[in-house]
Amino acid sequence: MATEERVLCFKRQLLEELGVFQGLSLDIGRYLPVVTEPARICYLNRNDAEKDKRFKQLIPYVLIVSGNKILRYRRGKGGGETRLHGLYSVGIGGHISEEDHGLFSTRQGYQDGMRRELMEEVGLEGVKDAAVAVINDDSTEVGEVHFGVVHVLGVDHETLVGKRGGIVAPEFIPMSKALEDLSVYETWSRLCLEHLNTLLAKAAALGIPIVDQAGPR
Repeated sequence: MATEERVLCFKRQLLEELGVFQGLSLDIGRYLPVVTEPARICYLNRNDAEKDKRFKQLIPYVLIVSGNKILRYRRGKGGGETRLHGLYSVGIGGHISEEDHGLFSTRQGYQDGMRRELMEEVGLEGVKDAAVAVINDDSTEVGEVHFGVVHVLGVDHETLVGKRGGIVAPEFIPMSKALEDLSVYETWSRLCLEHLNTLLAKAAALGIPIVDQAGPR
């Protein structure tokens, strides 16, 4: 009998203590060190976590850019979150499993989990990223039980492939094209695209090689 996946969570009460916000916040230093603190996190069975609004599941959400293009894909039926199927996304990432907690990890598997997602979904490893924002969206059933950490990763090639059923037709498209119709994206991607220039500028300041930013909106 297969063992149920256990995913990384923290209590919603902690978010309330830090300050609940709706949408995207650039104040990542206020939230990320606290919600990944070993004493503050726990692992819950995923099926339970998806229904228990007392907890937030911590999700890395990685924007991959190359020059003036951004990686976009469509959520396929192979993805674990059925409520997102068919929508476009510019964020690579997923739940942090208990198995991602490496022997020498100081963040209870968060960084390990993010790297695993990049490798498993688009074949990237050994790359540098910058954490630039956090997302909280309590307006949807999906958002109520998840908390996103937005990372920006710059690559110098476009030879990525979708390696999972949840990643359909990945392609790098001009940022101007990605911004044309935000209604086709999942909520978190819309939030990131609405603030794309700011996120890219912050990533560049943190040492991520961003060649060009998105054009004016």
